[in-house]
Amino acid sequence: MSEATAIQPDLEFAQEIVDSGGEDVRKCFQCATCSVVCALSPEERPFPRKEMIWTQWGLKDRLFSDPDIWLCHNCNDCSVHCPRGAHPGDVLAILRKLAVAHYSVPGFLAGWVNRPAMLPLMALIPGLLLALAVILRDPIASTFGLATHHGEGMQYANLFPHWLLIGFFSFFLGLAVLLAGVGAIRFWRAMKNADRTADRIESTNSLGSSFITVVKDILTHQRFSKCTSLAGRRLAHLTAFYGFLALFLVSGWAVIVLYVINPLAETPLPYPFPFLDPAKLFANVGALALVVGCVIAIRDRLKDRSETGRSTDFDWMFLWLLFFVGITGILTEALRFAQAQTPGYIIYFIHLILAFMLLIYLPYSKFAHLVYRTVALVYAEHSGRGIDNRSEQPAQ
Repeated sequence: MSEATAIQPDLEFAQEIVDSGGEDVRKCFQCATCSVVCALSPEERPFPRKEMIWTQWGLKDRLFSDPDIWLCHNCNDCSVHCPRGAHPGDVLAILRKLAVAHYSVPGFLAGWVNRPAMLPLMALIPGLLLALAVILRDPIASTFGLATHHGEGMQYANLFPHWLLIGFFSFFLGLAVLLAGVGAIRFWRAMKNADRTADRIESTNSLGSSFITVVKDILTHQRFSKCTSLAGRRLAHLTAFYGFLALFLVSGWAVIVLYVINPLAETPLPYPFPFLDPAKLFANVGALALVVGCVIAIRDRLKDRSETGRSTDFDWMFLWLLFFVGITGILTEALRFAQAQTPGYIIYFIHLILAFMLLIYLPYSKFAHLVYRTVALVYAEHSGRGIDNRSEQPAQ
């Protein structure tokens, strides 16, 4: 006996997909070519066929609680082989953007952060906050007996003392991580509720083992190696990923040096690090890798859409922001070594604004993919939805 299932389509949501650039979804006639050619799609409940029809029907709740939209790495194999030109990869990319906005707290910030027209305001906010921090620098320093002068010549710490910069970014980054965590929890609960409603098995692997599997996957970007149409995208992602990771690790090491090692050591380590210091060299290699990865990604996205898929403002704003964080960071260091004070302080201030925008707007920009994709991959492994290696070879 078959059972009738009542669906309640959200036509406004379906129209939002179209307005966001997913108008090709209307061309889909459910031939399932996309699911067949996708090397990442598991045999049971494969994607993106079901996501395409759910989008046509406006089933927002099903789509936003679906981990499969995040298992897609937008390699474009499905779009290249689609006989109707429906571009399923583009549709899933739009769904991920809307899912970030759906789970983020407060939700309106996702709309602001990803609108080009709001970019001046999004830059003005950190600029004003940084300027306020400079204004309050001396009163705070005198109250707590903190240093505001760190030597003669050009020292960026004379503008932003280490304690001020670390405290400023730590507070706002902690707030961003907290808000991103709230969104991740909401997403996890939605996936669990969807599986319970569908009477599916909730878990087959432990959370610990699932997390370890996903971390290994992220560190190697192994899933990208299964893609064929945009196989080069793996190189861009890996280069930018490890470049950013190197910079993040060196920043953490600098905090340890300043506030753990130096107060305890008889001979404190020099800071800022000399040019030939291993940490400085590691950071410089990371900065170059970050910029090179962004350049490769920008080059790839400027190719014909039939090869790369559509790039939305959501993609471009994050990519350019990441690129300019790397460029201004390199310029900041070069100008300090050249003792070019006026341009150095200006570029440094711009770099801080861009770094603030990158890190603090994490829960709302494409950077949130780092959170939601990780959560979806862990849940997929935990619930048995991970890729089942149905084919050892990439789809042709």
